[in-house]
Amino acid sequence: MNQSKFIEEVYGVAFASNPDLDEASSFQEVLKELTELKDKAMRWEILASSFKPEPELFPVRHTLEEARARQAAMRQGQL
Repeated sequence: MNQSKFIEEVYGVAFASNPDLDEASSFQEVLKELTELKDKAMRWEILASSFKPEPELFPVRHTLEEARARQAAMRQGQL
């Protein structure tokens, strides 16, 4: 991809986000639009990820009795 194709693609993304931009828009205006687009995307990602359930890393024994029973069973097997 050459420089002119890259600039054309960047303008295309900015135009899709803000139809008020046109070919006469300056690089600064396009950059501002892309920065705002990135900020909105990051906010959306933070919002969406806040509703995802937390993964359970490993099963947890809920009582001390279960932990002691497991330790006793392990001792029985080692004797």
